Amino acid sequence: MTTNSARILVIDDEAVLRGLLQEMLAAFGYDADVAENGEAGVSRFRERDYAMVITDLLMPGMNGLEVVTALRTIDPLINIILLTGSAPSLTAARAREMGVTLLHKPVALGDLKAAVDAACRT
Repeated sequence: MTTNSARILVIDDEAVLRGLLQEMLAAFGYDADVAENGEAGVSRFRERDYAMVITDLLMPGMNGLEVVTALRTIDPLINIILLTGSAPSLTAARAREMGVTLLHKPVALGDLKAAVDAACRT
């Protein structure tokens, strides 16, 4: 395993998925912090520098698109991966307009790694 200096923020309301993503990112060589909802994620994002963010689309409180909007007011260039179990075409179109990568759950390990590596290179 190689170590990467890029730190990633994972925002998801499901504790099991947060932990799983954190473990997968560690296996890819990245350090990851986690937040249990959009509000906590935006707060954590303000506290430290992140190379990128992975956020769930459907969460109580702030949804993923609202998280993207809030994060982009702080850092307009932050790379974001939006995870969704089901995204209507309107949501997918909005995600593209916002310049985020949309991955569908369950996400294949190779697809996640490729998306994270690409986001951290830019």
